[in-house]
Amino acid sequence: MDLEQLEKLMEKERRELNRMADLHGLRDERVLDKSSRLDRIMDKYLHTKRAINQTHS
Repeated sequence: MDLEQLEKLMEKERRELNRMADLHGLRDERVLDKSSRLDRIMDKYLHTKRAINQTHS
């Protein structure tokens, strides 16, 4: 997955997370699971970005 795809996925997940938090509250298990998923996507994005930057240095 490239950076652009990851950015779009992060934005989609962030919108869903906010919607779910509004509906269910911040402590709901579904919201916490969605937050963890977003964290993993963000980690992948940062790892991918670092790898790209290292190859262009």
